[in-house]
Amino acid sequence: MDIVKTNEIKERLKDYYHTGGGVTYYLGFNTLGSLYSIKEGGCTDWSGLPGSGKTEVLLDCLKFCSRHYRHKHLIHMPDAGTIEEIIGKLIHKMSGKQFEEFYIDSDGNKQLIENRVTPEELDHYLPIVLDFFKILDPKKANNSKALTPKEFWQFSVDNKKELGIFSAVIDSWNYMRHDVGLIRYDQWLEDTLSFRNELAERNALHFHTIIHPKSGKKVDGKTQMPDMHDLKGGSEWANNGKSIIIVHREFGSSVTDIKINKAKPKIVGVQGLTSLQYDIKQGAFYEFIDGKKKFAEPQKKPLADLSTFINEDF
Repeated sequence: MDIVKTNEIKERLKDYYHTGGGVTYYLGFNTLGSLYSIKEGGCTDWSGLPGSGKTEVLLDCLKFCSRHYRHKHLIHMPDAGTIEEIIGKLIHKMSGKQFEEFYIDSDGNKQLIENRVTPEELDHYLPIVLDFFKILDPKKANNSKALTPKEFWQFSVDNKKELGIFSAVIDSWNYMRHDVGLIRYDQWLEDTLSFRNELAERNALHFHTIIHPKSGKKVDGKTQMPDMHDLKGGSEWANNGKSIIIVHREFGSSVTDIKINKAKPKIVGVQGLTSLQYDIKQGAFYEFIDGKKKFAEPQKKPLADLSTFINEDF
């Protein structure tokens, strides 16, 4: 324990003065970018009712970061399906062509897919997907999907350099093993999230976590968007979470509401609400700017060293 001294804090203070407290990454949408950006060494918790599109929004953000910043991500997503399903979803996002043979429309009818990815394109995109998305297969290690959150986060830190990752993703929280022991769940959660926050900052890794909320409340027959206090575990998410984003979509709608419930530190963003629309064929979100449909794109021309990376192959 000691008192801060001028010679020890001077350079750090200057760095904070010039950078605002860290490096952040724009996510391609004007409406979302004014509210939230991904911070190196930060944490973001995502929530929303089943079918709300929370995983889709997160994967869109990660895809954009891979394409424009070359970020790589460690993902543990048993809630999103089998490994084959996850890879199929990522190929859809990267190629703009659908993986499945058909989809079910909002009326419950089967619709054949016209722009399905070809077998040759599968061979092309598979190594791209696995280069940028390091998909954890815990069965190879311990024959179980039941990792603890701390085990997963520590694994990401221990393998950061080898994998070259910028972020690590849990989807979803309820699939993890919660070794609560003899203490109360809220005490365990407080300790676990504090461990995560410190680990992320110390190792410059961003941790994304998808958490299911409690059952949706209805007002006049309409399901309401959850709040960060509705997450399973209660107020500890609100108290110890860094950034918390709620995603909500009415059944049958293409409009996805995104609420920034909490953004910390302030360089990350502010509280607010925005909306994006989903193009089911391309597997990508878009917004309307001056009446024109805009998919995610950089704020300005990419840096020269990235220009050869951003091409038709990805």
